[in-house]
Amino acid sequence: MEKDTVGGATGIDGYLFRLIATFEAAAMQQLGKIAHPLTGDVEVDLPSASDSIEMLAAIQRKTDGNLNADEKRLLEHVLYQLRMNYVDVAKEQGEAKAEEAPAGDADGPDAGEAGAASDEPKDEAAADEPAADAVPDTGEEQTG
Repeated sequence: MEKDTVGGATGIDGYLFRLIATFEAAAMQQLGKIAHPLTGDVEVDLPSASDSIEMLAAIQRKTDGNLNADEKRLLEHVLYQLRMNYVDVAKEQGEAKAEEAPAGDADGPDAGEAGAASDEPKDEAAADEPAADAVPDTGEEQTG
């Protein structure tokens, strides 16, 4: 049986490509970047987006050393783009929640930001750090 590839004989395994594209599309939909294919609705679901990104990161960890250069580059690129989009959306969600808080509210505008943190991956140490730390933790150092 001939191997299904994208980009020629030394390109990307077609099944791997489709697997990556499936998780990428799911994460982009969960980040509100694309509409749901059946309903046409655009909704943000940060916990689900984080899960989709983490699944791709697990694929990256488990296939380490078994991917050719094109496959490795694709997976790194998709993960980088999703993580950056996640940070942007998490920041936007935090700003939107902060704007919703009444000006005279006893909790103040910072209460909205704290609410946004509940949508982000749990990382106690990152609570006082910038939104860039809201990227799902894969245990690997990000390069960019």
